Amino acid sequence: MIVCTAQLTLFDQNDAPNIDKSITASLGTSQLYRSEDATTTYTPNYASTPNVIRAHVFVNGVDVTDILSGRKWGTSQGASDLGTNVSQISKNTNLATGSPHMTIYFEGDYTDPATMLVSHITDSISLVLVREGSNAVFVLAKGQMVIVKAADGTKNTAEVTCDLMRVTGVDDTGVTYKWFKSPYTAADQLDANHPDVISEKIIFKTTSGFGTVPPADGTWADVKSIVIREDAIQEIGLFQVQAKDADGKIYSTIFTVVDYSDPYDGKIIPSNGQVFVNGVGVKDCTPEIWRSGSLVDISGYTFYWWIYDKNGKKSGFIDTARTPTAKTISAHTASITGYFDISVALAAAPSAGDIIRVISADRLSVATYEVGPNSTTSRIYIRSPLNGFSSVAPTSNQYVNGKLWLCNGNGAAAGKKTTTGTTPLAVTGDDVDGQCRLVCEADNPLAS
Repeated sequence: MIVCTAQLTLFDQNDAPNIDKSITASLGTSQLYRSEDATTTYTPNYASTPNVIRAHVFVNGVDVTDILSGRKWGTSQGASDLGTNVSQISKNTNLATGSPHMTIYFEGDYTDPATMLVSHITDSISLVLVREGSNAVFVLAKGQMVIVKAADGTKNTAEVTCDLMRVTGVDDTGVTYKWFKSPYTAADQLDANHPDVISEKIIFKTTSGFGTVPPADGTWADVKSIVIREDAIQEIGLFQVQAKDADGKIYSTIFTVVDYSDPYDGKIIPSNGQVFVNGVGVKDCTPEIWRSGSLVDISGYTFYWWIYDKNGKKSGFIDTARTPTAKTISAHTASITGYFDISVALAAAPSAGDIIRVISADRLSVATYEVGPNSTTSRIYIRSPLNGFSSVAPTSNQYVNGKLWLCNGNGAAAGKKTTTGTTPLAVTGDDVDGQCRLVCEADNPLAS
């Protein structure tokens, strides 16, 4: 069974008690911008409905956010230009088209009442403006992304809703949905035969907000929302939602739900700190599991690893055997079922279900696409995602003269790595473009 999940960004090297942190956004982290003729629209529109950004800091399962001293919010680390002495702020202006990526930083100090040790807390969240034409569509997962385990009695829950966003707003007309738990294969669909659904750890709601029966095995249904019970996740739950519109087109996104009070606490320990200099070097990331303040023997554990890019999108680890260095992109089409041409051929053509990571020449854009059929050593076709990778088509010349890498894995296992026991995962500077989020699930069939 999966006993806990760790993220590298949650690792704290202080001697104070275990501190967990996250930042949530009431309207999600993506905003859509469209400009045609004299009409400009933002979806969602922060000017009319502010995006509430809230920090969550827990010490041993207790929410201490509101008692932190020196709380401040800023547009750079250490700054306080967005607010002080508050646990949440409201983003009530839309993102600028000239600066479509905004990172918001939160800081505060926690003083342990027993030891009087002071722990400095830092965290950040990124908001992204998606600038597209009249056919732009994206999926927004919103709702409660944090669960605190109930002391006794009725178990606590988190409700998450899927919105299919168009420039005109939320599209609910003829839209049906599928929900998945990691690793998002057909067997992981949250439907009538999934163990969490059978045991009612996860239930569904329709577009109207009413409870409904679970969808039949493998089917699409009007299940716009799911309600996740605390015992459905171990510390961090990784989920995917897919939305199919009335024309049969499928869109998806990945999100996490955090339970801060599980008995197992997972950590990721990177060698030589968490910062690469100029993308050079290798960091050995070793998992640790703690329970009731004691380090657990992990010799019988298996660890599953995923990596997410600077925009929070599912990515993969570079396959250094097939692409020891990046390939330069000479041309590409503007279609999710188009292709990328590279100037220097690969040794062998990639297979359908492989994944590629592409980075623009100015390094502002990064995406991971699934490889489609009929690819050659110099022309790589991509496809609409089947395994949770990017569904946003590249725009005209967006990645020309940029870099292309092949990543590890294929199909449902694409982008995933596995280690056992105390064997570390090697992460290279090429795996990280600006910043990334490393996620690790700990699996032990004998754990309780």
